[in-house]
Amino acid sequence: MDKYVQTLKSLMDEYINYTMAIAGAVVLGGIVFVINFPHGIILASVAASKQAVYTFFAGGLIARNGENLALRWDSRWLSLLVSIVVSTVIAVGLTFLVHSLRGTPEPLQSTIPTIILSPIGFFIIAWRRQQQSLAE
Repeated sequence: MDKYVQTLKSLMDEYINYTMAIAGAVVLGGIVFVINFPHGIILASVAASKQAVYTFFAGGLIARNGENLALRWDSRWLSLLVSIVVSTVIAVGLTFLVHSLRGTPEPLQSTIPTIILSPIGFFIIAWRRQQQSLAE
């Protein structure tokens, strides 16, 4: 069993940006809680929990993928643009899908923070990765 845990940890370390996963889970989970709070604490908690868990895993994976895309092409600007657009489209689409499943009273409103914050966050992630690459 320990071997499987080690393998899983190794895969997560390679494919998830933990810093962005945790930050995104806390920020977006909190925002989704506030958006859905008028429907009651239980429904708001369900929506916020879905957002936080989803953001940790999917957001962390998308962030790591965005870092890789930021270094993909010789043109830094093309790589930056592709990284931001692809990462944002995936994040918004998956967020809406998660909230469209049972349990979120306001799926569209719960997706709006991702629509607004994703391009900014993915720009910062991609830009920082490019800067790190130049310094190496």
